[in-house]
Amino acid sequence: MEQAIANAARQTDVDFGYLVAQAQVESAMDPAAKASTSSATGLYQFIESTWLGTVKRHGTRFGLGDIASRITATSSGAAYVSDPADRSAILALRNDPQIASFMAAGLAEDNRAHLKPVLGREPDSSELYLAHFMGAGGASKFLSAMAQNPDQKAANLFPRPAAANRPIFFERSGSPRSLQSVMNVLSGKLERAMKQANLSEATVAGPAAARPPYIIADETVFGPADPPAISGRNRARFSMGQAPNLRSDDLRAQARTSRPSMSAILNASFASGTGMTSPEASQRIQRAYTQLKAFGL
Repeated sequence: MEQAIANAARQTDVDFGYLVAQAQVESAMDPAAKASTSSATGLYQFIESTWLGTVKRHGTRFGLGDIASRITATSSGAAYVSDPADRSAILALRNDPQIASFMAAGLAEDNRAHLKPVLGREPDSSELYLAHFMGAGGASKFLSAMAQNPDQKAANLFPRPAAANRPIFFERSGSPRSLQSVMNVLSGKLERAMKQANLSEATVAGPAAARPPYIIADETVFGPADPPAISGRNRARFSMGQAPNLRSDDLRAQARTSRPSMSAILNASFASGTGMTSPEASQRIQRAYTQLKAFGL
């Protein structure tokens, strides 16, 4: 797993050590991990909507341009795949640690871009972990409220994430934590993940060592009902009523015969760039598109 993460860190400005810590927190470094309470899946526990949006934004950058082109957007800006088979195949890539690491690094950069104008500076590790935990919009609201009064009860301002994460928002006694206390809990989670990974500043390779860490956001599960827009971009959720009409069965069949399969695209996307990845990473990518081919995708 570390090699897949290192490949992603080398191709971005995301800190390797914190990508490892993020994977520790999210999945205990298990690329097959699946959440029981949401659609979160894979090494970085991407939910479906976040994964589709991230692949759409960053797929081309990491050699998945043909796959990214199959993801469109609704009028609200939500990522959308009209073909059910394509959608399933793209979501299945969450279980490939190399592709998941690439997307995690890309999304991490997005989170930094979201938080920097809110804070007026580079976010620190705890603030970026907050963006992972609550989403960029939720983190913006949280940090703004904490700047005004850190003693406010966090559960009063964020009832939905509080209900889903009582150990974070409430003491063992049942008393609600303040905003500052919640921040302290999240900081502790990050520190423990770093210790578990046996990482330190000295182990972080490349120029990213001098930069703040970047942690991955999950905007749909933990974000507030109406998060504020950051950097002029709203990532509104997709609802079925907003989706464009699906093509007819005949049109879908025609489209499949006129374009390559998902497995062929994944094969072609990485075949010319295998020198950029380790043998282990190349083997994992090979397994990914072999599995897609076996499913007829």
